[in-house]
Amino acid sequence: MHRAPHFRLSRWLLLLAIALGGCERKQHLVEQRLLEFGTIIEITMIADDLQQAESLLGEIEHRLRRFRGQWHAWEDSDLTRFNDQLQRNGQARVPDSLAELLQLCFDYHAASEGLFNPALGKLIAAYGFHDGEFDPAAVARIRRDLPDMHDLKIDAGLARSRNPELQIDLGGIAKGYAIGLIGEFLRDSGIDNFIVNAGGDMQIAGDRFGRPWRLGIQNPFAPGVIASLELRGNYSLFTSGNYHRQYRRGERLTHHIIDPRSGESSRGQSSATVLVGDPVLADVAATVLMIDEIHKNGNLALSLGVTDFLLVSESRQLMASRSFYDKLKIDAPWPVKIVN
Repeated sequence: MHRAPHFRLSRWLLLLAIALGGCERKQHLVEQRLLEFGTIIEITMIADDLQQAESLLGEIEHRLRRFRGQWHAWEDSDLTRFNDQLQRNGQARVPDSLAELLQLCFDYHAASEGLFNPALGKLIAAYGFHDGEFDPAAVARIRRDLPDMHDLKIDAGLARSRNPELQIDLGGIAKGYAIGLIGEFLRDSGIDNFIVNAGGDMQIAGDRFGRPWRLGIQNPFAPGVIASLELRGNYSLFTSGNYHRQYRRGERLTHHIIDPRSGESSRGQSSATVLVGDPVLADVAATVLMIDEIHKNGNLALSLGVTDFLLVSESRQLMASRSFYDKLKIDAPWPVKIVN
């Protein structure tokens, strides 16, 4: 997912003042681009006070840096230290920065019938998605007894696991969690109209000077978009795809979205886009739908509370829910199947 660009920004901050006709005050379109979590994060807001906007953007940058220090899967962080202790001792104290996220991991693991599985961090590393080194022996070993969230027990803040292959990776949920916290911070600060866009995954609030925000869904095969839509109100629009973190071994594409049933990269889908209110659910559901092809009929999406979704298959076919299809302007000349 990505929003149609308004203009490009310099390293720190670009402010554009736009006067609203018939109003005594000026409102300003404010944008900032940051590099965190290995992706470009764009903050767009409409603000009355430019000084307040600059202060808010500075605080957001600070918070994003703190989140990275808490949840990063392979750099030094609260998460990597937790995983190291669990690996060495079979138990680890859960830091406050991970407690709610781990509970959400358990909840969505259950709701998705195990398809959302953050316990596969060691397997993701063995495929080379941390340091670029593919370790076929480690992949084969871990796939013999794939860990899942049932292998992790937490009681009174103490985590225990007897599976040495278990390693938590929050890549399928932390971005949504972070975006949600930034959106909450903006609302609490009196900003009602904004977009927080992390590499195409975004939370949208309000509108753009009375008009809907204009958004586009990325083409997983080439630069450009396959569909666009206009939104006003509070939404989270997330896309998971096989085109970001991926490489080829021979003719086989290996990407970072792992099917926990096989221990291999998911097959069949090139991307999955969901539109819901909650950014955490959006993050999880987009990943899960990439794995399971919504049971061919949308049951999994409905069980997660997702009614708006679009899948793009590896053979360039589209599958959309009726409610989402009605919101879209589809540009790609590919066949479309409507479900639900």
